Amino acid sequence: MRSILAAVAISATLLGASGCTKIKARDLIREGNSLYRDSLYSEAIEKYNEAETLEPDGITLYWNRACAAESLVLKLKDPSKAESRRKYADLALSDFKTWLDRLEAPEERDREEYEKHRLVILKADERCDDLLNYFLNEHNKFPEREELYARIAKQYDECGRTKEADEWIVKRTVDFPDSTRAYMALAIRRYEPLWPDEECENPQFNCNLEPTERLRIADDVLRLLNKANEIDPKFRDAYTWRSMAYTQRAFSHPFSDIPEDHTPEEKLNVIYQREDLLDAWKQAKARCDIDQLPECNPDKPPEEQTEQCCMLAPRPVSIEDQALDTQRKEEIKAEIEAAKQAALEDAGKKKKKKGKRGR
Repeated sequence: MRSILAAVAISATLLGASGCTKIKARDLIREGNSLYRDSLYSEAIEKYNEAETLEPDGITLYWNRACAAESLVLKLKDPSKAESRRKYADLALSDFKTWLDRLEAPEERDREEYEKHRLVILKADERCDDLLNYFLNEHNKFPEREELYARIAKQYDECGRTKEADEWIVKRTVDFPDSTRAYMALAIRRYEPLWPDEECENPQFNCNLEPTERLRIADDVLRLLNKANEIDPKFRDAYTWRSMAYTQRAFSHPFSDIPEDHTPEEKLNVIYQREDLLDAWKQAKARCDIDQLPECNPDKPPEEQTEQCCMLAPRPVSIEDQALDTQRKEEIKAEIEAAKQAALEDAGKKKKKKGKRGR
C-alpha cells in the first residue's frame, strides 16, 4: 500500500512539473509574440528559443519563430549582411517545415501557405538554384500549366542565365502553339533591343544598332504578333506592340534631312517611313475599334472630353498621299532597276574593251 502511494506521489510531482514547464513555455511564446508585434524580431526569436527548450514537441512556436526569422531575412537586404540573412533563412525554412510536419492533418491550404513562405524566403536570400529546382519540379508535375513557363524564364533571368530564359520563352510557343500569350511573350522578348536609348542623339530609337538590324528585329516582332492575332483577331495587346514595332521600322529607313540631295534609295526610304508610320497609326485605331470607342475630339484636352473615347493622333498620311506614294514607289523602283542595268551594261562594255586591248 505504501509503495502504491509513493508511486502516485511521484507521478503527481512529475505531472505538476510538466504542467508548470508548459505554462512557462506558453508565457515565453506570448512574450515572443509581443516582441514580434513590436518588430523586435531577434529578441522574439530568443524567447521562442527558450520556449523550445521547455516544450520541444510544440507546434505554434515553430510557426511563430519562422515568421520572425522570415521578417529578418526580408529586412537584411544589404550584401554585407548576407551571412546573417542566410542564417535566419535556414532557421525560417526549417521551422516552417517542422510546423507543417507536426500538424496532425495538414490541409491543402496549409501546404500552400508553407510553399508561399518558402518561396518568399528563397527569393529574398537569392537562392537561385533552389528556386529553379522548385519551378522545374512544378513543371514536371504539371506540364499543362502554361504560366510556369513564364515563371521559369523569369527565374533564369534573375539568375543571370539569359540563354536558358530565352529557350523557355520559345519552348512555350512550341508546347502551346495556340496560345496568344505565348507569342506575345516571345514578341516582347525579341523587342527588347529596340527600346530607345536616352543617350542617343535621337532618343526615339536605339542608335547602337544598325538600321538594318533594327529593321530585322522589328520584322521578327511583327511576325510573332501577327501569329498571335491569327489565333485571336481581337487580342488587343498585340495591336499595341505592333504599333510600337512599326514605329521602330519607320526609324530604320535612313535618309538625309535635305530632300534635294536624296538619292533614289533615300527617296524610297522616305516612302517606306510614311508607310510604317501609317501602319503604326492603323494598329492604334484597331485598338479603338476593338474597344468600340469613338475618336476623341481633337480640339479638346483629355480632361474635357464628355464621354469615353479613343485619343488617336491624326492620320499621318492622307488617303490621297498614300495613293501618290504607291505610284511614286513603283516609279523609283523602276528608276533604281534601270540604273543597275545601265551600270551592268557599262561594266560589260568596259570589260569587253579591256579584253580587246589585251589581244
